[in-house]
Amino acid sequence: MIQFKRGVIVKKKPFPPQSKADHTQEIALDHGRGVIKDNALKAVVTSSLFRTRVVKAQKGKGSFKRQAKHKGQEPCTKGNRFFFVQGFSFITA
Repeated sequence: MIQFKRGVIVKKKPFPPQSKADHTQEIALDHGRGVIKDNALKAVVTSSLFRTRVVKAQKGKGSFKRQAKHKGQEPCTKGNRFFFVQGFSFITA
């Protein structure tokens, strides 16, 4: 018999055990479904435990954000600017 107690599936052992083959183990899963009557595997797989999650990488190749790389900077930096006037280059500081 499968029961749901405090967010955990508890599979009770039959009392008294009829043979060694009839012993069952306790299964603890946090699936949030209550008492499962018919199909325990379907109830666990369709629960929020197996929901797909997208985790943004903090380090490594997947963590690069092109838009956030230059955030807060002006479009033209005020460093050295080169002006080309009639074939001559002028540097302004």
